[in-house]
Amino acid sequence: FGCAVILSSSVAVQAVQAVQAACAVGETGTALRVDVSNIRYFEGNLRAQIYGDNPDDFLAKGKKLFRLDVPVTNTGEQTICVPMPGTGTYALVIMHDRNKNGKADFFSEGFGFSNNPKLRLAPPDAEDVMIKVDAGVLDVPVKLFYILGSDIEEGKRRRKMHRR
Repeated sequence: FGCAVILSSSVAVQAVQAVQAACAVGETGTALRVDVSNIRYFEGNLRAQIYGDNPDDFLAKGKKLFRLDVPVTNTGEQTICVPMPGTGTYALVIMHDRNKNGKADFFSEGFGFSNNPKLRLAPPDAEDVMIKVDAGVLDVPVKLFYILGSDIEEGKRRRKMHRR
């Protein structure tokens, strides 16, 4: 089930719209409704990647089962729908590809994972991000983490502490 949806033409826009419809009320397929938070910049794409339940495949080149790129439409929060290949156990990775180059620019782009593990300078363990997906639509919150600079809430907290 290898598929990539990339926005580069009106046909691609229609394809993304069809994919996003997988989370509509009454749909019977298997999908994730991902509520992405802490989007710091109104530019680029949100990239969702799905990996299977084999920990050795997690984040390994060529091992993703599905990839979806959708344009950032908002700062703060955005909901995207990610169709799934079926029921099972998966890992979800969200990347804010600010420059739309399709590469992980770790020091300027945001990253998040299913189960929202605490992120440091290394990726989380596969076991920490695996989620069980049943038939239907599963709501999955993902908070982006940006290596350079703190997240939005942490920045506000620091400014408030500094004013005291």
